[in-house]
Amino acid sequence: MRHEPVPGRWQVDGGTAELLRDADRPSGVELSVDGVPQSYVDTDDPTHLDYAYVRWLGDLVDLAPPGPLTALHLGGGACTLPRYVAATRPGSTQLVVEADARLVEVVRAELGTAGFKLRVGDARAEVARLAEASCDLVVGDVFSAARIPPHVTTVEHVRAVARLLRPGGAYALNVGDGGALGFTRATVATLHDVFAHVVLLADPGVLRGRRFGNLVLAGSDAPLPLDGLRRRAARAAGTARVVSGDALHDLTGGARVITDATVGPTPVPPADLF
Repeated sequence: MRHEPVPGRWQVDGGTAELLRDADRPSGVELSVDGVPQSYVDTDDPTHLDYAYVRWLGDLVDLAPPGPLTALHLGGGACTLPRYVAATRPGSTQLVVEADARLVEVVRAELGTAGFKLRVGDARAEVARLAEASCDLVVGDVFSAARIPPHVTTVEHVRAVARLLRPGGAYALNVGDGGALGFTRATVATLHDVFAHVVLLADPGVLRGRRFGNLVLAGSDAPLPLDGLRRRAARAAGTARVVSGDALHDLTGGARVITDATVGPTPVPPADLF
């Protein structure tokens, strides 16, 4: 019989982790740390992706060439996307790297790790240890509380990630930003410095600077599935804008590449966001 997660609170390295049941979906549980939502997992249906930005990452998974994937996930939380890949791409080989050791213990005990390996480690340090051309997909979803650690935003890190990708592989990442989107624009410039093809997916309100939110970016040495992404972005739930080519270049607005020497603080969400 499958183990059911027990709602509760645990002290983890990053603060207080909490698993809460979804009142509207009996098999849904949400993980938060210090009140900041981290992950949503449906224990009966891992193909259910509740957060819009995770659905966009799922679209990138769905539109990759058919068959099992070798995927590296930097940042784990409750491992929603690795569970999705395991369900939709049987036979995939996946490694998840999560820095919070005590959170890893909670996730292993309450949600399990079927379909992937879950390792405690720093994302950038683990990338440096892995073999060249060993991944079809690398996903960056690294947050400490509600902010991205600066050391995983630089061009040096992105180059190290690109070294892991097989021809045609992609690096997809989740960022949080708002207002003038200065961090996003610099991240786009950084990806363009490494990859020939870059795309951005975001809620129109976030793109217009009306609110803080998640944006998904992806880079590859091969053309990305823009037509498929646009078709999926047009769905009623989780509507996103897909920005690429000249429009993405214009959005960058001359922003400079982020380097280890120039990296600064990453965006802080508004105190009332959660």
